[in-house]
Amino acid sequence: MLKGVSQKVIEVVHTDNTYFERAILFLKPGAPEEDRGKLRRRAGEYLTQIDFCPRGRERRIPALADGVKLLLAALAGAGIACLVFLL
Repeated sequence: MLKGVSQKVIEVVHTDNTYFERAILFLKPGAPEEDRGKLRRRAGEYLTQIDFCPRGRERRIPALADGVKLLLAALAGAGIACLVFLL
């Protein structure tokens, strides 16, 4: 959410990222005044430091662990049902 209309903004159009076309950075109100070129360079450096991992790759291992947990729960339920049926 924007506070007021006098925010100073830097828009980086060439992010050199396969997923993002542009980035918008809001300057802090008490940031020291610098020339635009220097601010754009710093913004570019900041964006290159961000490590982006797509959700598809990030979710594979936990999804497998969730499947194993579900299988174990189903086996436990079947085991309990067998014990109840035999008694």
